[in-house]
Amino acid sequence: MMGARAATRVPTATLLHIGEWLDWPEWLRDGTSLTGESGPLPAMLSRADDVRIMANIVDNADVFALVEAMLTRPRPALSLAGELAVLHGPDLDSSIRLVARGLAARNLWAMLDFGERGEQVEIGLRSAFPMGDLFGAFALCALTLLQRSVVAYRGDALEGMSVATQLHDLPQAQAALAAFRCPIEPAAGAEALRFPKAWLDQLNPHHDPLVWDVAKAKIAALENEAGGIAAADPLRDFIIDHLSRTHRVPRLKQAAVHLGISTRTIVRSLARQNTSYHKLVEAERKSRALALIADTSLSLAEVAEALGFSDMSSFGRSFRLWFGDTPGNLRRLSSAEAIAGDEDAP
Repeated sequence: MMGARAATRVPTATLLHIGEWLDWPEWLRDGTSLTGESGPLPAMLSRADDVRIMANIVDNADVFALVEAMLTRPRPALSLAGELAVLHGPDLDSSIRLVARGLAARNLWAMLDFGERGEQVEIGLRSAFPMGDLFGAFALCALTLLQRSVVAYRGDALEGMSVATQLHDLPQAQAALAAFRCPIEPAAGAEALRFPKAWLDQLNPHHDPLVWDVAKAKIAALENEAGGIAAADPLRDFIIDHLSRTHRVPRLKQAAVHLGISTRTIVRSLARQNTSYHKLVEAERKSRALALIADTSLSLAEVAEALGFSDMSSFGRSFRLWFGDTPGNLRRLSSAEAIAGDEDAP
């Protein structure tokens, strides 16, 4: 049902946490392209393998015990981008919206709605495909990640929060549901996390603009790959596609041929927007750099190549101009912030 998107790759993220808790059982990879391998999962998976592994967990493990662990363990089972979003977003509103965007982009089986009901915020999850019993388990896991994002800001002050789930009255789910530390209600159409709208304004004293930019770029890259967000215009779309496919910076003449217009027309159009083709290309490279540098499965040389740099020295010079620091230092910073986990939570 995902079509060609089933072959696109996503961060292993939460599955790395769950796999470690389960001690990497043999059945984890059943039916995937990873059959026959053992030990920890790779940092990136195809979306098809990702869903099959989650289904294997539902079939073979105590999902409710895992949900309880996701709600109570010191470190939330978020992706790197999710952890950075929670730890260093400017406020709860920004952080949880970015986490929700990441969940939607990574999990194409889910449709997320971020809305308001009077004085309450509601983040709802609905199934994008017919999934049977799998959806309830998948959705409950997603709700734990949203709940942990709120707890990072609110701590134990959770009065006013509630969870709606179709599993609300399932006897074997009660211990896991109790770990949400809030009233559990029957779902009316969508699985949902609800909390007072006023909480969104809570500021984060640990907000770090640079690390926050890393998290945003990582989520944006995931959305673009999944087709979740269209490019702002055909020219930018061409630049993104060319960089992704060829790992080369597209020339202005190539863009003109692709769009069927003259280079002069492009230059004049961009001038009216107070920008230039070079600035547009550099903005896209800068955005991609933040996303790629946070992906530790890539070496710095591979990041440089993906951005169209012919050598590491030119990559380093551009990176320092963009961010005021070296690629290695920024990678170490983003990794250290993620490892810090709940100790540095708002």
